[in-house]
This record gives sequence, C-alpha cells and structure tokens, in this order.
Amino acid sequence: MGEQPDIQAAYLTATTAAHTDPALLDWFLAHGLCRVAVEGDATGAIIEVIAPPVLLLGRGAADVRACPHPDRLGYPAKPLAAMTLDDYHIFLLRYLTRAVAAGACSCFVCRQPIHADQPAAPWDGIFIDKELVCWLIIHFDCKRGLAREFKGYHPFELAALPPEPYDVSHD
Repeated sequence: MGEQPDIQAAYLTATTAAHTDPALLDWFLAHGLCRVAVEGDATGAIIEVIAPPVLLLGRGAADVRACPHPDRLGYPAKPLAAMTLDDYHIFLLRYLTRAVAAGACSCFVCRQPIHADQPAAPWDGIFIDKELVCWLIIHFDCKRGLAREFKGYHPFELAALPPEPYDVSHD
C-alpha cells in the first residue's frame, strides 16, 4: 500500500508528457515553460520528471489537455520553430476560440459553460506561469476569484488528455 502514491504520481506525470508532442516539449523546454522534479525510490533509482504546460478547459479531470502543436493542426501564421512565446499565445487564443465554439469549455472559477454567442458573459484565455504553467478559460467577471480557485493545482498531479484537433487553419 505504501507504493501506491509513487505509482500514481509516476502515471500522472508520464501521461501528461506522453500526450505532448516531442517537438513541442522541446520548444517548451527551450522557453523555460516546463517544470522539472527529481523523483527517487527505495532502491536509489533517481529519475527526472518533466511536467509540460497544459490547457485547463474547465475544472474537471477530463478538462486537462496537453497543449496542441500548431504545425500538426495546420496553423498558417507561423511554424512552431519560428514562434516566440507571444506567437504561441496567439495560436492558443485561436485554438481556445475553436474549443469554445465546440462547447468544450467552462469557466475555471464559476464552472459555468462558456459560449461564444453570449456577449453578456465574455471570456478570456489566461496564461499562468507559476508552479503550474497552463492556459485556462475564464469569464471576465470571474477573474477576481482566480487566485482562490487556483490553489492546490500542482503540475505533477495532473494527467492531461490529448488535445482535440480543432481546425485552426483559417479565421
């Protein structure tokens, strides 16, 4: 029973990294966006675990997604190799707009669905670069509650699902 937390932690970190495209993972590492931990076990084996950034399309476990690779989705503006972090933010805003249009997002704070056709409840994509590096979706009116709701999220405890293949090839 003492081994269960180690097995669970190894599974979560391996799952998130496994769903991140290797070229994108290299890009995240080059831009200092990954979090790294060193894990050891009773036998003395030591491994370095990398937690790449994730997308939080809501608060649930099924809302945690690996970040999409712009080249794999046919993003026309710029290839990943030529992107700055600002360029990747712009790509992700387009991606998140498609996710909202598909009905796949809810506000991280109030947990209500986010809809593109509700001008009374505008939303924003937020980039967080703290212990956990992520992009999330939130209503404008809910931003003040973000710090309270964000507590307890740890990069090595999230298991990201693969990103949805939204069409970002045109506006």
